Amino acid sequence: MPESHDFFVAADPGSVRARVRGALAREGYTVEDGEQGALRATRGSMGLTLLIGGLANDRTFHTRLDVQIMVASDGRTVARLLRGAGTSALKGGALGVSRGNRAFEQAANAIHTDLAQAGVLTESVPG
Repeated sequence: MPESHDFFVAADPGSVRARVRGALAREGYTVEDGEQGALRATRGSMGLTLLIGGLANDRTFHTRLDVQIMVASDGRTVARLLRGAGTSALKGGALGVSRGNRAFEQAANAIHTDLAQAGVLTESVPG
């Protein structure tokens, strides 16, 4: 499972940030501004996840994702989705890893769909 996913977009960084924020919010994430224009998205309960681990469902299993927004040398905006701090295995063993992988994949798919439907996605590269 990739640790990152880059979305190359033909739009300004501000509108890309807003679209990514909206896509993650629709997936149930609380999205906050990070440093240098980045986004930090969290979903679920850390306490509940530590208590019941991988038995938590997709919406209650604690997940953190980070998104860096930058401009590539060719002028396209890049939104880089990253797995957040914290190890899924420590939060539920093999089931936790599976839940973490699924959450990352669902978030990447949501961002991809939003940017593609807007007609601004030029390339999507798992990393």
